[in-house]
Amino acid sequence: MGAYGVFFQTIRSRRAQILLPAVMLAPIFMLLIYLLFETTKLSMSKVQEQFALDNGAYSQMSATSTYLNAVAYVNGPAPYRVMQTMTYQLTPKQTSEDDGEYTIFDIFYKAGAFPSVGPTYSLGPNGAVRNPRPSAESTDWGFRYYGDKRSSWAKEDPKDSYDEDELYVLTDKSIADNYFFSSTGMATSSFTEYATIFIRTGIVYNSQTYVYDDISKDSRMFRQSYYLNTRSCRKSECGTQAAQTLDRYVLKMNPFEVPYGKLRFYVTGDFAGSTMSSGAYAIDFKDTSIADQKLFQFAYLDSASRSKLRQLARGVTLKQKYKLPANRFNIDVTQRYQPYVRNTITVSCPRSSNNCVWPNPLPKYSIKVGP
Repeated sequence: MGAYGVFFQTIRSRRAQILLPAVMLAPIFMLLIYLLFETTKLSMSKVQEQFALDNGAYSQMSATSTYLNAVAYVNGPAPYRVMQTMTYQLTPKQTSEDDGEYTIFDIFYKAGAFPSVGPTYSLGPNGAVRNPRPSAESTDWGFRYYGDKRSSWAKEDPKDSYDEDELYVLTDKSIADNYFFSSTGMATSSFTEYATIFIRTGIVYNSQTYVYDDISKDSRMFRQSYYLNTRSCRKSECGTQAAQTLDRYVLKMNPFEVPYGKLRFYVTGDFAGSTMSSGAYAIDFKDTSIADQKLFQFAYLDSASRSKLRQLARGVTLKQKYKLPANRFNIDVTQRYQPYVRNTITVSCPRSSNNCVWPNPLPKYSIKVGP
């Protein structure tokens, strides 16, 4: 049998009927394998870029929520918790017509020296110092000043307003008139403790502001996180598009401070057990060496930042284009399809205005990242 005969006989055999199509289909199978491989590369790149965007956005906005919660805490809960320990009961004078019971907490609180948590804002045996601790699920701690002492302060845009001929009164005159609060002992240590509280809260505020400003500059944390999670771009160019959006939501705080030269205390020179009925007298802080320095009281958001917070409560969409890896078909998929990843990030607190910093501070800002 000749060569041609062998060839045709082989073709007519059953084995050839299976082998020949398999040989013809091999390139198609190889092409499918390449397609699956390249598709997997595209999917992995997409997942990696999406993770980088989500992680970077969460990290960057965590700095914002931490800052907001820290400032809200020093605006009310921090000084209140320390002042709440000042429960030494004042001794009434024999000539007192006031049958109430007052503590050092009360003499400062009634003067408007700090806000107290609710729901009770009265004084004496059932006063503000005895308010229950807010529950973990509470969405309003009700921080307020006593009466209308600081009505011009308890606003989103607080105004400077000092009592007693432009002086900021730290202790209530009516209590000092009827209770012993000696300038040679108890009062002096109380003033020192009060000043220490607000000096330290001011230091905390300044430290938190420094850290926040440093992290927020050019969305530094976001860019660094995006770069470390992708390595698909230059460090200086990673996440530029999304970072530009985040840069528009940097917040600005303003500290509200009282000049030392405007401080006034009401004290009594009487000693416990005395029958003398002289009223309280004022001590004005006149140390010229520090008269121009200021005592921190609280911090508040400017109007532009409050507007940004309302937008953050609704959610801010971030979008970031990225470059796809090269493929075996030499097709520029990036140029053709211009791929991108996106997400929506919110920073919010349990208040419709999304302002839980001042007034009525509530340190309960949280972050949510969604599609």
